[in-house]
Amino acid sequence: MIPEKPRIKATLKYLVVLVLVLLVTIFQDFLHSRYNDYSFYASESFLFNTFWILILPIAVFLNMTFNKVSVLAGIRVLMVKRLLFVVVASIFHIILFAGLVHLVSAIFYEHTFTFFRNLRYTLSEDLYKYLLIYSVVSLVFMRKKNANESEAPKDKFLDRVIISSGRAKISIYTSEIFFIAAESPYIAIHTIDKKQLHTQTLKSILEQLDPEKFVRIHKSTIVNLSKVSSYKSRLNGDYDIQLSNHQELRLSRNYVDNFKRRFSDFQSS
Repeated sequence: MIPEKPRIKATLKYLVVLVLVLLVTIFQDFLHSRYNDYSFYASESFLFNTFWILILPIAVFLNMTFNKVSVLAGIRVLMVKRLLFVVVASIFHIILFAGLVHLVSAIFYEHTFTFFRNLRYTLSEDLYKYLLIYSVVSLVFMRKKNANESEAPKDKFLDRVIISSGRAKISIYTSEIFFIAAESPYIAIHTIDKKQLHTQTLKSILEQLDPEKFVRIHKSTIVNLSKVSSYKSRLNGDYDIQLSNHQELRLSRNYVDNFKRRFSDFQSS
């Protein structure tokens, strides 16, 4: 999580840069009007240069979408993912901008700039700007992980969990775990024939387990993908997961997309 002060500073920097860009572009429109001898309207210049304001929100929103939607997140070829991001972002931005200019001008201006006129103008005059801008954004947001970045976290994953039972210490290899369930104020670690209570939270232990093998399937359950035999729909958005020891677990609809993607990745690895 980003600390509050750095977040405020980053926001202020973005606003300062945004204001400077708007002032420069409006001034450029003024010079262009003087050079070509036509009337200059600052309000219209500001309206049409608001497309700069939309760049960061759209880029952040689509980046989150590409990371969370399983179909998009599952794209393996980085170049294809970047290209798709640029195309989707440009189309989304152009349509949104044309709609906003139409709406604002209809409410606050004497003359309304219609949606399709805005769309035609933007496509003919500014399409290259959108493609260039979002190409740069895609290079910043979507970077290939190097070997060190992808392998380093694996050293931190637990290969066993040490549980205190009275004066004794019990060691459970993570490969033996079938699933882990919340059992307030503890968590219950289930192996093939035993259940051991442990003083941790689901969130904290999940952060220590290999994400390629362990995935959350419910707000109160984590499952070991290597122990999953199959899963089937309940026809209401939820699923039933069948484990290799014939136990059944509920897969909540909120975790379905992530589970399917991770289970598919696990099987193909």
